[in-house]
Amino acid sequence: MTVHQKGKLKIFLGYAAGVGKTYTMLKEAHDLLERKIDVVIGYVEPHMRPETTALIEGLEQVPLLKVMYKGKSFNELDLNGIMKRNPKCVLIDELAHTNTPGLRHEKRYGDIEELLNHGIDVYSTLNIQHIESLHDIVEKISGIAVRERIPDRIVDAADQIKLVDIEPDELIDRLSNGQIYQKERAEKALDHFFTIKNLTALRETALRRIADTIQQKNFEKTVNEHILVGVSSSPTSAKVIRTAARLVQSLHAKFTCLYVALDDVEMSSEDELRLKSNLKLAEQLGATIITVKDDGIVSAIANYAQISGVTKIVVGKTLSQGRTFPRRKLTDQLNERIPNIALFIVPDQDHIPKSFKLPKVDVSFKWSDFGKMFFIFFIATLLGLFFEKLGISESNMITIYIFAVLLIAFWTDGWILNIISSALAVLTFNFFFTTPIFSFEAYHHDYPMTFTIMFIAGFLTSSLMKKIRKQEKLATSNAYRVEALLEANRNLQGARSHKELIHIGCHEMMKITELPIVFYEVEQDAIVQNHFFECIIQSETKNTQIKSQLFNANERAIANWVVHNQKRAGMTTDIFKDAQAIYLPIFHNDAVIAVLTITLSKKEQLPTFERQILQAVTNEFTLAYEQYFLLKENETVAHEKKMEQIQSNLLRSISHDLRTPLTTISGNVDLLKSNERLLSMEQRKNMYEDLSYNANRLVQLVENLLAASKLSNGNFPLTIQNEVVEDVLFEVVQHIKTYNSRPISLNIEESTSTAKMDSRLISQVLHNLIDNAVHHTAADRKIFVNVHEVSGNIRFEVIDEGDGLSEEQIQNLLNPNRIMQFKQHDQQRGLGIGLILCQNILQLHQSTLTIQVNEPRGTNFGFTLESGDHE
Repeated sequence: MTVHQKGKLKIFLGYAAGVGKTYTMLKEAHDLLERKIDVVIGYVEPHMRPETTALIEGLEQVPLLKVMYKGKSFNELDLNGIMKRNPKCVLIDELAHTNTPGLRHEKRYGDIEELLNHGIDVYSTLNIQHIESLHDIVEKISGIAVRERIPDRIVDAADQIKLVDIEPDELIDRLSNGQIYQKERAEKALDHFFTIKNLTALRETALRRIADTIQQKNFEKTVNEHILVGVSSSPTSAKVIRTAARLVQSLHAKFTCLYVALDDVEMSSEDELRLKSNLKLAEQLGATIITVKDDGIVSAIANYAQISGVTKIVVGKTLSQGRTFPRRKLTDQLNERIPNIALFIVPDQDHIPKSFKLPKVDVSFKWSDFGKMFFIFFIATLLGLFFEKLGISESNMITIYIFAVLLIAFWTDGWILNIISSALAVLTFNFFFTTPIFSFEAYHHDYPMTFTIMFIAGFLTSSLMKKIRKQEKLATSNAYRVEALLEANRNLQGARSHKELIHIGCHEMMKITELPIVFYEVEQDAIVQNHFFECIIQSETKNTQIKSQLFNANERAIANWVVHNQKRAGMTTDIFKDAQAIYLPIFHNDAVIAVLTITLSKKEQLPTFERQILQAVTNEFTLAYEQYFLLKENETVAHEKKMEQIQSNLLRSISHDLRTPLTTISGNVDLLKSNERLLSMEQRKNMYEDLSYNANRLVQLVENLLAASKLSNGNFPLTIQNEVVEDVLFEVVQHIKTYNSRPISLNIEESTSTAKMDSRLISQVLHNLIDNAVHHTAADRKIFVNVHEVSGNIRFEVIDEGDGLSEEQIQNLLNPNRIMQFKQHDQQRGLGIGLILCQNILQLHQSTLTIQVNEPRGTNFGFTLESGDHE
């Protein structure tokens, strides 16, 4: 895994063109070159200024990339060429430049960020008017709306910012002398942008921005302020967001952008594009985007502000002219709901309506709704005629028609039917039930008042029903969202394996997108496995088509790019915008562990509500996947800690096992050296036997340790073949008798002639078990080695008549983590290493060591091997 130390960005900032940014950058590049630092030119804007052009000479230039677009050729920065050249520092002019469509990044600052992540230092130039949050200020100063802008985070993240500054008078002189632009362009610039007033204001803005950046870098990172800005599809919203961003920077505050999706508002395509642009702007300026669904903007803002600890709210205000019917201001309503939170109002003189416009009313309807309306009125009229024959009064007929209007409001959609049904109810009542009947005339002087009240009552009733239905729909959609998240969370939490977690997460997202999903597993900066999940509601042809699109070389390259650059890419982003899907990295410990590829339709975009649910479910899945890796990491750490404890316990156990025979040997040797003449022949013989016995104990212990080490490292080759049981046992017993003359009883059934084993390893198992029995059994008690057939297999048992073990001691005996606990009961026992080695060897033979209490006394150690008669 290649880890690059992040490169450093130095920005040469100016307040206008011609102040000398590129010249200063090139001059510093020559200084780097003199200090033997590898520096190259990635892109320098050809301003055709002699003093600047002269500084280009002597500097290596990476060839530019020729890009064809709409029949024209453009010179662009060769990003791949620079990374292949891999200099220490690269010069890139015009930080705010927009790349030709089709390149990897939409903006040049995206190229620069990738170079920085690759470990390359970058020098770049920028004018103050290209900083996003200052757009409105610059436009107000100069009257020019700058289109190429960069997010403030790029400037804030710069390691160094050098202000290239000259006096405005001197800049105008340079312009007049043709040192910046050619004569015709210079004259036009002097008449518009390059005035003393404009340049002075821009210079002050640049100085203030530099001061704010320095203060921001030196400010202690403690956030006490939380600023909330409301965003909408309004043209004024962008200015409100930028104003809020400047306030956030000055107060070092947390920044949240709230969009309230109103259920009854249908936006035009122009409004949708403007809303997306505003949300993208807020995200670029560092805001956290929150979307809520509500039936009122004021209630949504107030509720969120109270819950989230907002300290200041920034809202826009368009100054109204010619409004015939004044309405209550948003700010007044917010002041009533949340009086303790400060409100900042951003007026916008540029979007004053020139004349009064009627509010946009939804007049859409379905012809089927008209059929429902006429059917309901037909039934209501029949009921009215029936009740009239029963002598029911006219006032009750009015109730029937108001109920009919209420039923229509419940059964149909669209506000226009409220008005039509209310009017039709009055007309139908007048036609059938007022004198003269079957006429729209009315003779009684009370009827005009009756008709008016009937219309108003019907309209208000139907409007109230519509509002109730809207709130019910909103509650249902919110409940659906919560249920979708709960179901996704519940299913993800129930995943029992890594593979199942991926399967559940991708299928939860496919429920929303209804298109296939690809999941890439990543290890050490490389994609190691991909999973393609077909969407069951799509045809096999459609799934195959999408699969071929997602697994071509270009799409695979995007996935690899996401892995190495740790950024999202693809559709809906500024990187690889023409991709077939959106690629989302999943992180753990600052490394990409997976890439989630979500296919989205370019023709039929997901509605806002579905996009919100998809984002929420995606967040749930990525969080669950990260938690899975965190859990695995914690398990690994716990296992390593446990193994360290085991090793520590084993070391103490080995120390004890070594110390006992060594102490005995050392004591006997010292005694023989100093008092050999005083010892009788019998005493010396006993001491020699004791020396021999303890020396063999040490040899056996060392052999066990070596074997255990080889087994744990996988360096012990296993050779299993048919071996004669009696020969193996006889060899082991004879070896033990070389240092211990204790009688051992061998009982071997005739049917157990051969067994499948690695004779070297099984001999070591038998040696350990018999030696253990000899060591822990009194001299006057017997030791038995029995071999017999059990269910077609060969059963080996080593039985002693020693003091025996309790059930608790038996449970602890094969647990290396509890050896010391067992040893506290018997400081003379050295059982741990030998028996654990036996267990490991037997596991290689698909067997296991059993320990049982032997009746009436002693312990039974046994294991089973496959009979050699089985082929």
